[in-house]
Amino acid sequence: MEQSDFDILTSKESRELIERHIDGDPARLALKLRNPAVTRQIRILQKCRTKLPAYYAARCIVPQIAYEQASSEAAATARTESILPFIPKGERKLAVDLTCGLGVDSLALSRVFDRVIAAELDPLRAETARWNFERLGVGNIEVVHRSAEDFLVSWPCGQRIDLVYIDPSRKKADGSRVYSLEDSSPNVLELLPVLRRNARRIVVKLSPLFDVAEVYRLFGENTWVEVVSLDGECKEVLAKIGFEEGQEAAPYMRTTIIRRGETRHYDFSRTTADTGLTGCGKVGEARFLLVPDVAFYKTRTVGAYIATYLQHMRGNLRLSGEYLFADELPGNFTGRTYRITFRHPYQPKEIARLLRSRGIRRINIHRRNFPFSAEQIGHALGVGLGGSTDIFCTLADGEPTVFFVGRID
Repeated sequence: MEQSDFDILTSKESRELIERHIDGDPARLALKLRNPAVTRQIRILQKCRTKLPAYYAARCIVPQIAYEQASSEAAATARTESILPFIPKGERKLAVDLTCGLGVDSLALSRVFDRVIAAELDPLRAETARWNFERLGVGNIEVVHRSAEDFLVSWPCGQRIDLVYIDPSRKKADGSRVYSLEDSSPNVLELLPVLRRNARRIVVKLSPLFDVAEVYRLFGENTWVEVVSLDGECKEVLAKIGFEEGQEAAPYMRTTIIRRGETRHYDFSRTTADTGLTGCGKVGEARFLLVPDVAFYKTRTVGAYIATYLQHMRGNLRLSGEYLFADELPGNFTGRTYRITFRHPYQPKEIARLLRSRGIRRINIHRRNFPFSAEQIGHALGVGLGGSTDIFCTLADGEPTVFFVGRID
């Protein structure tokens, strides 16, 4: 977004157009309004209904790139509420967001800290954030046009910040993506000494692809790691530093699962997190196939989840090929559940004939602990990927097996 776009979008005429046409078809509005900035903004605001409902309701200015990079309000709120029990009430005075962007994380922090300072390197983004916070009716966030590095270096010696939050950008100026933390901006590892000196606690948001074991290697074994998933998709890996001495003892590892608007936390100690995946008996004629939430797989705590939170169901559950099989559905299972309609040894020619006889040309292939990729399986079965039919490919009772299922939840 350019400064000229911001000037247009803040005008009274544009605000009235956006309000009048907020539910309109952007493609038709482009021809009718002949105002590209307003049309683009209506299209983005319509996307905000689910991801950023407060920004949609306040008709904030949401640039496309900022929208793509921003946390969802649900994830930002869950992240902030997750740390609250581990921060004494007397140390909830000042939080600093070193990577403001659209300001969704600053907004979440402002609800629990007396004061929030949001640093933003880009001057137009800083101006947009200020304007949006005013629309949102938030008065305890101060937006400063500073880089994270400059802000930390100039912070008064001896004045401790209660919490620093930082979400390093994983894109270069040309739009290409970077994958290492050292190449992200700002370089958190380089800033770590000054961060530790100025802040009591630090929360670093990492890529959903970031390896959990690498978090401990880079930030130390006392780091609290949290993985957040939203409706079955891993959204963020968080490194939380300095939470050893709070109102409560911070867990070694936490999975936070947001599903249908409900948030659940699953905590694991250093001992329980190391509980490995072990077989729990033969699959046999199990009626249901259960897939634990992606956050458990990401943190490698599927075994720990079963041992800690599903202990009362152990006689009913069998673990095979990293999937759970059950005769009866557990009432408090966190993940996806399927009813097994048919199972068949992995014999591609026979399964391909079966699919053709039923007129199935496309299938969703799920696989774990299986010797072939989804693409290889699809090619062998003569089908494309996608559609409404689900199959699970895994090792069952030691043999490669295909399960045809129906989705329950």
